[in-house]
Amino acid sequence: MDIQILESRIAREKAARIQAESLLEQKSYELYQTNKELSQTACNLQEQSQQIETILEHTIAAIFMVDQNGIIIRANEHSRKLFGAEGATTGKPLTPLFEGDHRATVEYLTQKGGESDELFDLHGLKTDGTPFPIEAAVSKIEVADGFKTVWICRDLSSRMKAEKRRRKLEQELSQAQKMEALGTLASGIAHEINTPIQFVRDNIHFLQDSFEDLESLISEYRKAINSLEAPNKAEILEKLKDAEEDADLEFLQEELPSCGEQSLEGMERIGTIVSAIKEFSHPGQSATADIDLNKAIETTATVTHNQWKYVADLNLDLDSNLPHIKGNAGDINQVMLNLIVNAAHAIEEQKQSSSGAINISTRSSASAVHLEITDTGCGIPEKYLERIYDPFFTTKEVGKGTGQGLAITYKIITQRMGGSIEVETEAGIGTCFKITLPLNAQ
Repeated sequence: MDIQILESRIAREKAARIQAESLLEQKSYELYQTNKELSQTACNLQEQSQQIETILEHTIAAIFMVDQNGIIIRANEHSRKLFGAEGATTGKPLTPLFEGDHRATVEYLTQKGGESDELFDLHGLKTDGTPFPIEAAVSKIEVADGFKTVWICRDLSSRMKAEKRRRKLEQELSQAQKMEALGTLASGIAHEINTPIQFVRDNIHFLQDSFEDLESLISEYRKAINSLEAPNKAEILEKLKDAEEDADLEFLQEELPSCGEQSLEGMERIGTIVSAIKEFSHPGQSATADIDLNKAIETTATVTHNQWKYVADLNLDLDSNLPHIKGNAGDINQVMLNLIVNAAHAIEEQKQSSSGAINISTRSSASAVHLEITDTGCGIPEKYLERIYDPFFTTKEVGKGTGQGLAITYKIITQRMGGSIEVETEAGIGTCFKITLPLNAQ
């Protein structure tokens, strides 16, 4: 072999070896870098896994992973605290941790899974068998052999107790505001009662004087009866005529019947006012009941009579066949008080030369009752319309409004009774509140 050819081959092999060594070194470095990155990723994953583990173990929600057979694969620490370590254990069924009536739902969810945004209200069981309310979210996780479900359960006991306390405080606040309103209306109510009491008292004084006159006349009649055979009949007859004249018998015959009627009317008026105050101020029950809306309107109109009688005529157009609605009578009384008093104040502010008008009407449809209260007052400026239901917002002068009336009205109508309230207003013309209350409210 030619020496040059041999040298050329050796040179090519040497270059190839150098290139291979360089490539090997490069690949080794790349492998080292990849291995380093994988190690870092593994460390990160381990750290994240530990973080997730810590979160799962320290979260205040009970978390389970359950297979399609309803067997617990994994349970966090809080689940053992909530349900008891004996029941919330890996390898045991999930269903017995829930109250009997809810177990069918639990079994269905473990077999079918739930929607990601769906929450379920269930009752769990404490270690001693005591049921407690739970809100559960059930997620479905697809795996090679089917799927598993992840249960996140929150104990609602504390929240329900807090909600109960909140409702009680709201009820007490509403009752306090009603009593405050009655305190504000007290002088007017006293005047309303005092007027019939005054003419009842005057009539009683009249009756007292009349009976004294009649007693004298009756005495003369008795003497005449006992002396019918006496010779001095003319003298006796004269005394009788004088007694009738002193008693003013004809006047008494005309006035005594009307005196009794007026007195009875006055007492009935007082009874109506007192009954209305009693019904209005009664705290009522926290649970929903059937409410006669028309009666609530009439009651509140009576209680607030002194607020509107000097500035407006109040006209009622109430549907006699109006069905009862579900709710709290005290809430409805509160709503009507706020709207009627506001209407009276708006009319008073308008400073009309003649009396204004407050018109209240009710009607029904297939699924709701409808209430409208319209006034001929000053109206609400457009710039304030978005704020009229805000707590403490008022356009009234200091001492005349607290800004709570419409805020409470809105909350009662929309949140407690599931209804709606709309307002139509025009400056200088008046305002109309339209309220719709569903018949099937819970």
